[in-house]
Amino acid sequence: MANVRVYGGSAKSGGGGSKEGSPLLAGLLVGIGLIIAWIVLARMVHKDVGLVAWGVGGLIGIAVAKTARPPTRGTGFLAAILTLVTVVVAKIAIVVFALQPALRDEFVQDPDFATPMYVAEMAKNRSFSPELQHTLDTRPDLLRDSSLFGAGYELRSQMHTEAEARARASTVAERRGLMRQYVNEAAESRFSFWILMLLSFTPLDLLWMGLGIGSAWTLGQGRI
Repeated sequence: MANVRVYGGSAKSGGGGSKEGSPLLAGLLVGIGLIIAWIVLARMVHKDVGLVAWGVGGLIGIAVAKTARPPTRGTGFLAAILTLVTVVVAKIAIVVFALQPALRDEFVQDPDFATPMYVAEMAKNRSFSPELQHTLDTRPDLLRDSSLFGAGYELRSQMHTEAEARARASTVAERRGLMRQYVNEAAESRFSFWILMLLSFTPLDLLWMGLGIGSAWTLGQGRI
């Protein structure tokens, strides 16, 4: 009976002590939290802070090592892979949810960006000043004149001046509405996405990614 009691007590104690977390799950949860925090930071500062990638690798490596019993080269490799995936997903999410909206906001808040659209809108509605509009109506040949000097150039300069004044007097909501009319949102979204993605993987960004992956590999093995 004594042996049975001792065996039962050891099994119970051993069962409680053998509990361990999942390094993969821990790394994923930390990675998701870091992606959200990185997006919020990028939205606040209107730029992708590439240095964060180094910290991402370190925190994922620590999270994986803490839940591994014991940490090994395998958990180091797992932490490195999770860091790479987390950084790439974060870069995509930052472009879509932080940088593209911020870029559109900067455009609609900048009257200079809206000026060419106001030129097109005022020409379409024939809403330039009476004198200028009369010239446009009676001398279309001047508008087709693309020379850098002369009457055609002066006419285009007057159109730009009046459109610029209209743009500066407009509200952000009016400029946003005009942008929807004259900018193909689908094309603009695709174009800006790839441009911003390329800008998110500069040599310095790749350096921070490499340091992050290296840190995850080292810390994921329990080595400090």
